Amino acid sequence: MDMRDDSPWFQEKKWVDNRIASGAKMQHLVLWGFALFWNLISSPMLFQFEQIWNKTLREPLTGLAFLFPLVGLGLIVAAIRSTQNWLKFGRTPLMLDPFPGSLGGHVGGTVETAIPFDPSTVATVNLQCVYSYVSGTGKNRSRKEKVKWQTDGVCHVLRGQQGTNFSFRFDVPDNLPESDVDKGRQYHFWRVVLSSKLDGPDFTRSFEIPVFKTAQLSVALSDGTEDHHATVDAAMAGVESIANIKTIPGGLQAYFPAFQRPGMGFVSLLFGLIFAGAGVGAGYGDAPIVFPVVFILVGSLIALFGVYYLAKSLQIKVTSDGVQSRRFLFGYPMRTKQIATPEIARLGIKEGATMSSGSKTTVYYQLLAESRQGVKLTLAERLTSRAEAELLKESFETYLGKG
Repeated sequence: MDMRDDSPWFQEKKWVDNRIASGAKMQHLVLWGFALFWNLISSPMLFQFEQIWNKTLREPLTGLAFLFPLVGLGLIVAAIRSTQNWLKFGRTPLMLDPFPGSLGGHVGGTVETAIPFDPSTVATVNLQCVYSYVSGTGKNRSRKEKVKWQTDGVCHVLRGQQGTNFSFRFDVPDNLPESDVDKGRQYHFWRVVLSSKLDGPDFTRSFEIPVFKTAQLSVALSDGTEDHHATVDAAMAGVESIANIKTIPGGLQAYFPAFQRPGMGFVSLLFGLIFAGAGVGAGYGDAPIVFPVVFILVGSLIALFGVYYLAKSLQIKVTSDGVQSRRFLFGYPMRTKQIATPEIARLGIKEGATMSSGSKTTVYYQLLAESRQGVKLTLAERLTSRAEAELLKESFETYLGKG
């Protein structure tokens, strides 16, 4: 029987031959289409420049109309750069090994490029399981994405037939969603994002790949990305940038100071203040009282969360006797918790909030100790890669005698 008739990964033409194309070509074509459309609808303003300028002198807010052609110019520049990138790097197919990517096994592969080979080239790879869904109704509908799981690391750099090949391989748990072939209002898909900083345009490619529960291992890729020395070094540097770790008799002490990796806190604080400010503005207007009350209350809570996120700190002690966690706020102790080693059921990694910028999604991780009674204790926070969380997890487990 021909497996191609039954296997879901053969139902997608783009996956059949295991030479998976990136979205780079479509991206620069779509960007050109949008740029041309935007400039077409905003170009009449250029022929009315004098009238708009004279009106702006009387009514300054009218000057906002000039933003439209400026945005159009920015889109043209972005489209030109995207085209330069495509012309420089061309097609960069990804060959998976195993094919398809495997839940409960490996997700790995090799990207072929024409980049001149240089063994010092560094490329990072990000593997994501993404939930795509439609939010809103009617004209307010929009498609959104939420990263359900991700991991990242540094690629192995190899000499290829055309230039440089980048390879990666991750161990993936078996309890994650498979790729959905039938894509409706909501579905899951898997994405690989590979990038490298180069002289001139940087190299960035994104691939949608098939991942299914086959429990298969890679045949040709013997080295895991998690174990690449550069992945481990980056994780260690990341941990050292947010935590002061030192040895103590029988174990380790880690202190996570306040105001480290503050992005999430600043965003929450700013959004909360804007939301509460809108409520104050509604209160001065003719809006029903419920609107200012709700906006001020919700905005204040979000702003307070931002302050808490920025000002909190954490001190951890891990010894053969157990773990102790002390929470501080603005340097003042708030609470102390501890779990004795015999009562620790496991150490686990928890994915928290996410922040997205372009094709990059940052997931914030926590490392938790869970007791046999279900009590959870935070051992590390503000981690922005799974490798950082795994590094601390392995270190703590060693001192607890659970490694």
